[in-house]
Amino acid sequence: MTDGETALKFHLIVQDEAALDRDRALVAFLKARIAERGKAAEKEEERLLAGVHRSLLEFEEKFEHPHRDDDRHSFFAGQMQALGWSLRCIAFAAFSEHPDFRQDFRP
Repeated sequence: MTDGETALKFHLIVQDEAALDRDRALVAFLKARIAERGKAAEKEEERLLAGVHRSLLEFEEKFEHPHRDDDRHSFFAGQMQALGWSLRCIAFAAFSEHPDFRQDFRP
């Protein structure tokens, strides 16, 4: 392996770890917002929050999947990217004015 390949591999690992840290923080942020809104939510909003919560649980479960990092172009990786993107969109649309919203949550 050349120095350039080693540097690229290291760079990709650092990017992956940063994304994982961001995504874990996003899950915690959204769970906290769901808990806050759940106290005052009416029926329609409760259903919406329940759907977001199910997506969050699926996303969070995939963090620990043994094949998470096997192939950046696999179907599994695509699912992770799509779930993460949709959750960042939800966070931005619904909670971007919240003081705990982080700019790296932006889609």
